[in-house]
Amino acid sequence: MLFAQEGAKLTFEGGSAAVSTLITFLLGIGIVFVGLIALILIVKLRGAIMSKVNAKKAAPVPEPQKAEPVQEGDRGEIIAAVSAAIATVMGENVGGIRIVSFKKVD
Repeated sequence: MLFAQEGAKLTFEGGSAAVSTLITFLLGIGIVFVGLIALILIVKLRGAIMSKVNAKKAAPVPEPQKAEPVQEGDRGEIIAAVSAAIATVMGENVGGIRIVSFKKVD
């Protein structure tokens, strides 16, 4: 018998401190690995459940509408819209922004 219980104390028989240290080490490592395996199983189970729930809730995504091409005569309106957008992002007044050049990119 590796260990025996005497009254309220637990003593190891027939071994040294190295044996008791080894037993404590193995029990600790075993408990940690059992806990990690349990966590892995819980996460995988929850992932499987959530993927099934999300598959039921998923609605078909409508196709985005294509923007109409801007006509060349609206250049002033485009510059005004771009100026307003830049001013909003920068937090400045539109009068403080000057657009030097504006080129169409294909």
